[in-house]
Amino acid sequence: MGLFDEIKDAAEQFNARQLAESQAMLAASFPPGTPLPRTDLVSVSPRFRQATVAAYLTTVGLLPEDVYAVIPRHSNDVAVSYEFVYRDRPEYEAGRRNWAAAAG
Repeated sequence: MGLFDEIKDAAEQFNARQLAESQAMLAASFPPGTPLPRTDLVSVSPRFRQATVAAYLTTVGLLPEDVYAVIPRHSNDVAVSYEFVYRDRPEYEAGRRNWAAAAG
């Protein structure tokens, strides 16, 4: 692992921590049981590259009516990851496991 990979990993870990903290603050702002959108931070897949968004949507099985947003994260004008914001369903859990196995 080179220096660039270490910096990229550190940045992804920082972003993941910020996302988790933001989601916890959001959850604390609403009454218990309020459905909240799920946000997944997904790095550009070395396997799927420019097709990462389509591959993630298809692998997880996200229905169009559940997807609120797909937000690209850039570094030097190149997308390095995406935030998928969507209404979660139990059936998506298996798709997320499939993604972790396929994209890694």
